[in-house]
Amino acid sequence: MSLPATFEITLDFLSDWHIGTGHGRLGTIDAEVRRDADDLPFVPAKTLVGVWRDACETVAETFDRTAHGDAWQAWITWLFGSQAAHRDDPTARAGLPPVPAALRLTPARAPAWLRAAVRSRPAPAQAETRNRISALAQAAVVLRPGVTIDDETGTATDRLLRVEERAIRGSRLHSQVSVALPSSVGSLAPDTPPVSPEALPAPAELLLRAGARLVEAVGGKRNRGSGRVVVVLPGARVDTTAVHPTVTDPRLVEMLFAGVPKPPPPPPAPSGVAEVHSYDRLYPHRRRTVRVVLRVVTPVVAAEEVVGNVILSRDVIPGTALLRTILSRAAPTSARTEPRHGRIGLGDISVGDAVPAVAGRRDPTSVTPARPVPTVWRRSDKGRGKTVYNMLTVDAERDDRAKSMSGWIASNGAGWRHVEPVMTVSTHAVVDDEARRPTVASGGVYTYLGIAPDTLLCTDVVLPVGVLLRLDRGERLRFGRSRKDDFGLVEVVSVADAPPAPTPPDLGTGVLRVWCVSDVLLRDERLAPDPSPQALARALSAALTPASFAVDAAETVSAATRREGFGVAWGRPRSSQVAMRAGSVVTLAVTGSVDPDRLAELERDGVGERTAEGYGRIRFNPPELAAERPSVNFSDGPPVPGSGASDGRATGPADLADGPTEPVHPLEINAWRRAIRRASAEMKPGDLIRGIDRLAGNRAQLGSLRAQLERLTLPGGQDMVRHWIEGTRAVPARNEAWSTHVLNDLVLLLLDDPDRIWRCLKLAGDQPDLVLHPGREDAVRQRLHTEALTTALTDALRHLIQATPSERRDAAPGVQLQHGKERR
Repeated sequence: MSLPATFEITLDFLSDWHIGTGHGRLGTIDAEVRRDADDLPFVPAKTLVGVWRDACETVAETFDRTAHGDAWQAWITWLFGSQAAHRDDPTARAGLPPVPAALRLTPARAPAWLRAAVRSRPAPAQAETRNRISALAQAAVVLRPGVTIDDETGTATDRLLRVEERAIRGSRLHSQVSVALPSSVGSLAPDTPPVSPEALPAPAELLLRAGARLVEAVGGKRNRGSGRVVVVLPGARVDTTAVHPTVTDPRLVEMLFAGVPKPPPPPPAPSGVAEVHSYDRLYPHRRRTVRVVLRVVTPVVAAEEVVGNVILSRDVIPGTALLRTILSRAAPTSARTEPRHGRIGLGDISVGDAVPAVAGRRDPTSVTPARPVPTVWRRSDKGRGKTVYNMLTVDAERDDRAKSMSGWIASNGAGWRHVEPVMTVSTHAVVDDEARRPTVASGGVYTYLGIAPDTLLCTDVVLPVGVLLRLDRGERLRFGRSRKDDFGLVEVVSVADAPPAPTPPDLGTGVLRVWCVSDVLLRDERLAPDPSPQALARALSAALTPASFAVDAAETVSAATRREGFGVAWGRPRSSQVAMRAGSVVTLAVTGSVDPDRLAELERDGVGERTAEGYGRIRFNPPELAAERPSVNFSDGPPVPGSGASDGRATGPADLADGPTEPVHPLEINAWRRAIRRASAEMKPGDLIRGIDRLAGNRAQLGSLRAQLERLTLPGGQDMVRHWIEGTRAVPARNEAWSTHVLNDLVLLLLDDPDRIWRCLKLAGDQPDLVLHPGREDAVRQRLHTEALTTALTDALRHLIQATPSERRDAAPGVQLQHGKERR
């Protein structure tokens, strides 16, 4: 079966594995495992791409060495992109621009049904308040202690005990893989056979399948047994019947049946040709506003600034990043209205920034976009209080110590809601190919700050009435930095016409207040950037002739900002953009009459330069600038992704229609083991076997009982244990030492009453927090019955053997032990 352009791969872990966050928890864990939003371990796409590329490069080098060429290496560059920083990169040596990667992956996560089941399980009562994760999520990791060995003494070094988390073996994760194929045959390199849009080229498929077979381990300490994994592509299967599980891939066998393949033709040329769009308006008729709602799936890094090894992100996706996708999806609704072969002019379109949005409580599909806080708003208590003042209409009280506000606001009918988009931090490392670990020479560690998953974003797109935006609900797009792997994946929630614009503002007072809801690009008479209120007044005077405007400096609060960018097609940084910052408020004195309809058009289309990319969005005399003390609802708790939006998560029991085929999942096994160990450690020996406290300190008899635990794991072990109990009854001294009721309890616990151990451990009946779905408890208890007996009895015997003399007297009054023998 040939690989399609989009397919899914499965990672089956044969050992525990560790992909860490780079830090631990003080006093408990030295190295934490990375978890997703459902508190389950996952494999970042960067990690998976790195090991997969390394394996594919090994395959390509082997093939090229046989053919004495570099044809296969060219396909590696096409699939995974060039490495400009690598000294052996052929693209960099030839002085060519970087080649983008055609291969894109999503992080490898647990299946959706498992994440929903874990998410719906309650957190245990004894869990800490700041770490209220379910027992199943806690069971996804195990603890592995370690020490440092001194080179001279060969013994453990003092004070260097280390405890790290590792994800459990048996984990099965899934990743979505897509390969961007050329859209037309014309974009192919010369002498390259046509590429089917449904299937991968054969050389690419061969490299991916052969490379997947060579991937044996991922994550930390993979050279020392950790992270053993098999990567399964469509059509392949894992043989678990052998001692060492192996992967069988019939398609790979078929492709290599004739031996080493011949050198392939050149790969498709990257589609680096930019489409040219006219600056004119090609559609003179009316325009409409379409509201597109997006949900962040993986963190989005809209790079704003680089500080050392930290890449900071904006809390919005700029319209500059959205424009190319929107242009490619804009198409005329009728061929008769199609000018210039369906092209759309940049004067016809305006793509706003994708700003944070708040979902409606009754209708989650309806959202309210947030706006930047006006610069004239002041918040009490040095920016941390509950009272907000509008400096245009009222002065703040001196005792309130009001300061400027930051963030976003969204209208909620009665007032406004303060919105703080959640940002997430992701730390990664560049692994040296030779050392197989991060080094200073390879680039070391770097950190991305991005918009957190499940955040709702909203952008308003202005289009001609005769143009349709071809975006479907559920479609997935990629924006921002590092979007080929862990970042930049968003999902379309809805595409609908925006609500009607508010009525034109009243200018009877001769005052026009302008609120910039996005950055505004303006220039002076010499065409130099001019982010000043005077430049805005000149731009409005030119747009609203014959009216003219003058700045009222006493009621104007504005600021400037700088935007940096990078031209992917050029491979060079863009020139800096100096703009009037979003949130600025400019008060203008109006001379002459102003057409209200023209004001509404400026609110829709924007003012200044590059309005097609979301710059220049303004509001005239908005209600935010009229209220004396705006009623703002501040959230007391931490910001929540999605700002209250429904993210599609299940709140009830999980549906296991697509669940595990095995009766017991490894996650359930580990959760029950943790519960068994915890309950066993808290239980007293007398609660397990009544009266056994009389044997405290009697090492001979207790050691004999411990030996029976090993027999329970053997075939016919129960008969051997029953024979030992009957033999104990037949010896008067032993029978007197144990007593009849203790031996009877042993028979019930070990042989005749399988549920007794679960009642003693308080794990009988329903255990909703330890299973993925109700009704699976009996299968788990049957699987772990012998293990529960062994754990509980071992803890009880250890406690009895180590009992102090006072504990022995309290346990069996009138009975003394001397040299291991009873004396009355």
